Amino acid sequence: MGSDGSRHVTALRRFAVVSVVGLCLSVLGVAVVAVVAESHATWEWYFRMEQAMSVLMPVTMAFLGLSLVSGFGVVYAADRR
Repeated sequence: MGSDGSRHVTALRRFAVVSVVGLCLSVLGVAVVAVVAESHATWEWYFRMEQAMSVLMPVTMAFLGLSLVSGFGVVYAADRR
């Protein structure tokens, strides 16, 4: 692989890292709201938890898909020694 190929691999690795970090942050966001809702134990906070889940679920699924695809891409593009 030339320098152009190594730039693509570096970009793919960065994309994979951003995807995984985004996945972790979106799951963490829902978890924090859920913990706060359980600590307050009111219908208002349970409703906020449901809202957070409904907003972040598509985002989480998108990050999950991107993480899987970019992870396979990184493995495929890895140097075979």
